[in-house]
Amino acid sequence: MAFVLTSNSYLSGLEQQSILLLSTLNDVSTVSPFTLPNVKTYLETGQPSTFSTYGFYNFINAVYSLELDYTAMSGAEKTMMNIIREFLEPVPELACCGADAPTLLNTAQVYVDRVGTATFEKEARIELDASVTCDVFDIQLTINPQLGSPAVTVPVNILNLLGCVSSKSVYSYLWIDFASDPTTFAYDVEINLRDSAAASIVNLITTKTF
Repeated sequence: MAFVLTSNSYLSGLEQQSILLLSTLNDVSTVSPFTLPNVKTYLETGQPSTFSTYGFYNFINAVYSLELDYTAMSGAEKTMMNIIREFLEPVPELACCGADAPTLLNTAQVYVDRVGTATFEKEARIELDASVTCDVFDIQLTINPQLGSPAVTVPVNILNLLGCVSSKSVYSYLWIDFASDPTTFAYDVEINLRDSAAASIVNLITTKTF
């Protein structure tokens, strides 16, 4: 693995912290299978005592706060960061948004495989261009299999705001499960963008082949 920093990590006063966190992230990424209990055990091995839950949480939070280029990550690296996010349940960051109505042209669906699992799980992401209205609070995502496609264990899920990532407002859900490998199969997808009162702003209808 080789995580890539963003340019913000090189700003004056941040380099030393970025170097420390990057080296730590590269080190713990070698833990296999990658789980947070395994990381804690790895760090405690050979030490005179164990780390407190509070101390370990703050450590992982600091590592997760490192500004990384997510577009340069491998599938395994994205899975690792999602496992950390699932553990931390971080408060969402601010969106980068404007005033345009959501359409299929300014809304993208992205699915990230959970690498290293025996099941068929994906992170579901909906990425909105920075021009899309700030009224979007969350997204109700419905995925239904077309004839012959593997079933979705829970077809309707709510994607919450992750924050402004690479100049797009990103909404995410961990994890969507499939009954078997959905690769090459087609699904009907509804992307229902909702306001803070759960009222639909627009419901976009499309398809997705994995």
